[in-house]
Amino acid sequence: MRLKIFGIVTASALAAVALWAQTRGGGSPWLTAFGDAQRTSWIPADAAISVDAMAKPGFELQWKVKLENQPRHQNGLGQGVTANDVTIFVPLSLVTGSSNNIYSIDNDTGYVLWQRHFDAALPAATAACPGGITAAGTRLVEVAPPSPTATAARGTAGVSAGYRGSVSEPGQGVVVEARSGGAAAPPPAIAPPAVAPTAVLPPPPPTAAPPTAPIPGIPGAFASAEIGVRRPSGVVYVIASDGVLHVLGLPSGKDMQKPAPFLPPNANWSDPIAVNTTLYTSTSNRCGGVPNGIWAIGLAAANKPVLSWKTNGGSVIGPVALGLDGTLIAAIGPGPVTTGGFSNAIVSLDPKTMRLKDWFRAPGAEFVSAPVIFRLGKRDIVAAATKDGRVLLLDAKSLGGVNHSTPLHTSRVPASSGAFAPCALATWHELAGAPGGPVVVGTRWLLVPTANAITAMRVTDSGGKPTMQVGWVSRDLVSPVTPLIVNGVVFALSSGRPSPAVLYALNGVDGKELWTSGTTITSFFPGKSFWSANGQVYVGAFDGTLYAFGFAMERKY
Repeated sequence: MRLKIFGIVTASALAAVALWAQTRGGGSPWLTAFGDAQRTSWIPADAAISVDAMAKPGFELQWKVKLENQPRHQNGLGQGVTANDVTIFVPLSLVTGSSNNIYSIDNDTGYVLWQRHFDAALPAATAACPGGITAAGTRLVEVAPPSPTATAARGTAGVSAGYRGSVSEPGQGVVVEARSGGAAAPPPAIAPPAVAPTAVLPPPPPTAAPPTAPIPGIPGAFASAEIGVRRPSGVVYVIASDGVLHVLGLPSGKDMQKPAPFLPPNANWSDPIAVNTTLYTSTSNRCGGVPNGIWAIGLAAANKPVLSWKTNGGSVIGPVALGLDGTLIAAIGPGPVTTGGFSNAIVSLDPKTMRLKDWFRAPGAEFVSAPVIFRLGKRDIVAAATKDGRVLLLDAKSLGGVNHSTPLHTSRVPASSGAFAPCALATWHELAGAPGGPVVVGTRWLLVPTANAITAMRVTDSGGKPTMQVGWVSRDLVSPVTPLIVNGVVFALSSGRPSPAVLYALNGVDGKELWTSGTTITSFFPGKSFWSANGQVYVGAFDGTLYAFGFAMERKY
């Protein structure tokens, strides 16, 4: 394993950078792929990006950087996750590369602060099984994000204005999860059920030092023995091609905990998510002989136990999502099924025991997108797309009713060829109101990319049941990917393939074009490295070039 650090910064320079960073205003974090535990791809509020701001000149390329990563088939850069709320001096993006790489990049300049390479074996790459790192990293995510109405009233996306403190308390060093000490009892990492699912690897004997308990009532927060207050996570979680989980410190890229076996080598895993004291991912295509399934690893215990649930059938499509109560929800695609197995289904699992809780499957429903979850009225809704061009809405508490096959609502997407991309759905709802004043919650939208456009569906609660109607259809796009929604602006990426990608900004209410990147991007987009944070939108092209689009910021030193 090799670590490269690109540059040495003096204390005075760090102080200047900290001063400049704190003058930029509030930041909008992107802690895991698709933004949050419900995989909505939505930032409710942002200090720089808005429909009004995008209607004016100034949003343009801020920087680009070529990363030293060799693509593996169509797999190149992963979706970035960000850090602007921990004890560091500059806001960062942590970006995985398919050839066992991870990069720490200054969001404001594109400067590569450090690069980590994992010396793990790489198999031959194929379309179905590219090998290497097949997904993004993740940071700790709350099960339910902060209230969108509250964040809109503050004018940010759930964080206080400015970046959090620039140094830790004396003697504390780097803040990481599972700090030892404290009087509270340790939390269970993953409680085995009476009949436990098969663990992939037997854990080593546990150590005597207990982890610190979560702060009651605050998901994802850990108590500090020294000061006893909530702290943001100071690490990023990354899985290498050998299936080993690494917990890397944000300032240095060094292992902050002993690397832990998680998945069998050469799996094809989806974008992981870390919630409270557990990290989850899914596997597909039986790559490396690894069964299709959903996997969990305990983060708090020193032995990091592993549990899994096998589909005994089709591949899990894209990443798992978490309901607002923490239940795991995943879509399963087609495939031969053995006894008790699943294909073409939506399933829910208990997040602690990995036991199957509920499922939905119906004749003719071949799922082609991962689920997205949102609240509508008093219900939590699961939305997923099928191959024949339909979008199904399910009740998260009872996926298919008593017969496991009855959706709440089904809508066919007009002019759809059914060519939905995995993880293709995104959702948001309109928020109105002046900063600091009351917030009015408006229309709920569900965005559905098809082969050549994005269709925006209005979702309404009609007598306690959800219904959908087409609100607008975007301009023509070439194989669009999952869009991003930032403060009412829909960022739609035309992936190209093989032509260069083009990024568009659309008004989320009517789909009108506000801005386009034109010919700035010079390679096509393979489908993963697209995210937003801190007033910028990032696109990682197939040739390894990462582009950052945004408004020029006033830099004060």
